[in-house]
Amino acid sequence: MSGMKVKVIGMNCNHCKINVETGLKKITGVETALADIVNGEVTLNGENINPDNIRSAIESLGYIYDGELK
Repeated sequence: MSGMKVKVIGMNCNHCKINVETGLKKITGVETALADIVNGEVTLNGENINPDNIRSAIESLGYIYDGELK
């Protein structure tokens, strides 16, 4: 299993957390998504995760994708 962590701007409550996690888990290859609203980060685990799909999903949910964290 591989993973990635991304920065997301605009998550500020538990509803946002659940919304982002649920939306990202629908993406092919994503097995788990854990949002941290305090730090504005989402940790993703799975196989062959496409960063472009992650960005598109975050933006379609109404949040700002602020890049992948190393």
